[in-house]
Amino acid sequence: MTKSKVILADLDDMVFEDRERSYGAFNLRKRYPMHLTIATIVAGVIAIVVTFGPLIARNFAPPEEKTKMKVVTVSINMKDLPPPPAMDEDALPPPPPPKTPPPTVRTVAFQIPEPAPADEIDPEEEQTIADVDELKEAPNIGLEDREGADEVFFDADLFNFEEAEEDIPEVIVEQEPEIDEFIFAEEEPQPINMEDVRQLIGYPDIAREAGIQGSVVVRVLVDTKGNYSKHRIINQVHPLLAKAVEEQIHLLRFTPAIQGGKPIQFWVNIPFNFILLD
Repeated sequence: MTKSKVILADLDDMVFEDRERSYGAFNLRKRYPMHLTIATIVAGVIAIVVTFGPLIARNFAPPEEKTKMKVVTVSINMKDLPPPPAMDEDALPPPPPPKTPPPTVRTVAFQIPEPAPADEIDPEEEQTIADVDELKEAPNIGLEDREGADEVFFDADLFNFEEAEEDIPEVIVEQEPEIDEFIFAEEEPQPINMEDVRQLIGYPDIAREAGIQGSVVVRVLVDTKGNYSKHRIINQVHPLLAKAVEEQIHLLRFTPAIQGGKPIQFWVNIPFNFILLD
């Protein structure tokens, strides 16, 4: 190309100087500024119509006619009202609903026994009721001392209740503390076999392959003997790590918490850190 042609050529001519122009890319690049201008104008017109169209339509719309409501007052005299319709005397009122009978209740009849006639009594039949003479000859247990068969009787007059109350040991049932309850302890529980439990927990293979790491914090209730009672997960980074900790947390042993020189139940937080090393 000559120097004058290079000066008059635009960027598209320079790009497609040695390339095929019949595939359409050259024409698209040539017409792009015109299409962009048309699209900008159309978008502007649409925006103006949407923004100012309702305002223009409201100004040029005919005014609405306001309908006025008329209030009509009608005075009614009770004497001018027609009489009520006559009642039909032949119409009978509806019958009352049938009465439901009360439920039957089974009762027991008490009858006074009547003595049998003398001619109906068999003299050879054994009598089961003792007569007066037999009752007089019967021994009175309340007035005679008799030896029993190693029976033991309780004599309230000889029993010392005050000494018995002193001999009864006092049983104190310690109430389990709430998980969020603040309890002051001179010595808090300390794990004894923490390293052994951590080795049993290990690092889950699935979590290791997935690159999951973080901390799992477990709140453990330690009883008065330093044993595990129950636990609750209060912070976890992933359920896989929390599950691995919960399967072995019951094996933890502690020194008991001390309050006033006596062991008490105590909630303690135990963190487990899972860190991937490069």
